[in-house]
Amino acid sequence: MNILIDTSVIIDDLRQSHLKTKTILNSLYESHEKMYFSSITIGEIYSGSSAVSMEKKINRVLSLMEMVDINTEILKSAGAVRRKTHISLIDAIIAATAIELNIPIATLNVKEFEKVKNIKLFDI
Repeated sequence: MNILIDTSVIIDDLRQSHLKTKTILNSLYESHEKMYFSSITIGEIYSGSSAVSMEKKINRVLSLMEMVDINTEILKSAGAVRRKTHISLIDAIIAATAIELNIPIATLNVKEFEKVKNIKLFDI
């Protein structure tokens, strides 16, 4: 199965990297799911104060997935999503990416993404 990984799942994995617990991202990787992330996720991750010190970990985690570049169709779809739901533009872009690829999204931010019609949420 193909899955779009929301930034929240990646950040959760990075925050727990010093622990020996299994994260959602670990579980998806071990189940051989084909994972994608939106290019906007890079901006979200690098806006955090610990991003510079965690750059190697960030690169390792992102290397497990394929990046989807934001294109005009995704941006048009994101505009429509934001207009209808009033979620943040970043979440609208990520939602639109899942819709355009026709794949479910794995997120810890279910409450926001549930507002989006036509989106499939991956049951975490």
